[in-house]
Amino acid sequence: MPRRLSHCWILSNMVKQLLVLILLFFPVLAFGQLRKNEVAIEFNYSEGEYSASVRRGGQKISTTVVLGNGSEIDALAKNAALYDNAYSRQAYDLILTPLVHLLRHGDKVIFSPAGELHFINLEALTDERGQRCFEKYKFYRVSDITTGVNDNSLNPIYTRFVLYGGMNYLAEPSAMNQHCWFLHSGPRQELFEDCDGWASDGIDFGAAEDGTRAGFSTLPNSRNEIKFIFNLNKWNAVVNTGPEATEERFRQDVRRNEPYVMHISSHSFKTVRPPQKAFDLTDEEIAYKSCGLLFSGAGHTINGERLPFKLNDGLLYAEEIARLDMHNCELVVIGACNTALGRISQDGVVGIQSAFKKAGAKTLLLTLWSVNDRATSFFMQQFYLHLSKGKSKYEAFRCARLDMILSEDFNDPVYWAPFIMLD
Repeated sequence: MPRRLSHCWILSNMVKQLLVLILLFFPVLAFGQLRKNEVAIEFNYSEGEYSASVRRGGQKISTTVVLGNGSEIDALAKNAALYDNAYSRQAYDLILTPLVHLLRHGDKVIFSPAGELHFINLEALTDERGQRCFEKYKFYRVSDITTGVNDNSLNPIYTRFVLYGGMNYLAEPSAMNQHCWFLHSGPRQELFEDCDGWASDGIDFGAAEDGTRAGFSTLPNSRNEIKFIFNLNKWNAVVNTGPEATEERFRQDVRRNEPYVMHISSHSFKTVRPPQKAFDLTDEEIAYKSCGLLFSGAGHTINGERLPFKLNDGLLYAEEIARLDMHNCELVVIGACNTALGRISQDGVVGIQSAFKKAGAKTLLLTLWSVNDRATSFFMQQFYLHLSKGKSKYEAFRCARLDMILSEDFNDPVYWAPFIMLD
């Protein structure tokens, strides 16, 4: 082999080996700036077994720990019952007891879930002393352990708040059309064309019990929630309620050149079953076509009516969310039921949360089960109140949760434990 070719071959192999090392240790490199009180935990699920890779700031190598029985973890309740003391302790022993020797009180714990752990609020679990995890550690949930945490304070002077709530699901089409007819006659009409939804195949709105935000009836506390946020007088806010809160306007509002927060107070939905025509779609494509959020006018579609004036059907599917441009969105807050749920894949949960992430949103505030309307409104008001005082997103989130726990009406985990924040 000529000397020049030999040198090139050696150099090429060295580059390949370097690339392999970079890919192998990328999580370590990405968290190279972890401080001593910060811990990164990457949960893993393979062949029915859960494990966790743990690394503390200042360390170069992760410690891998095998968690409790995988089938028992998968069988844990995925609702409020899990956070009663006995069940909560069982979950704690399976998931966190194997890790506590690597954690210190007050640690900032950055973690990415895997498998059924996506549907468990680790912060709310109880240890052997009856302490909730959030009393000992500061948890930061991330969809990708290599990306870190985006816990910045939001300056109301430079950040616009876009508010959707007080929806009228049976709004008159003519009233809705008055607010969005220009969108259909503009140069970007293709942005507002609906995808082929599956509403006719049946929709599940979750358990409509105890005043939950399930179904498609008017939410009594939603308009007051929007009004409270607007009246903080510190936000540069755009309000969309009643017939103005249409799917078309939402698609337009997300396309902004400045940083903004999107707040949605509404119902979520999922299809009961995919139609026969779904046989040639991938599991991910089916998942994106099977869930979404309701906007004004959606009740007509659900009742089998077709909206006139080229109006969107009011059902914003995850498939449609994923196509939006939300790269300037600092935070999406969704006051609706079951928004953190979806199909588990190797890349996370495919559904509403992954759709907003695909669209470019940085941080999401989501729910793990059907949430109470009054409790949700209280939580949201407290969250924005703390945000307006200059607290960071996660700080405001924790303070709002504590406000619920200390309240007389909402101290039960069924009210405060479904809320999670995801980077």
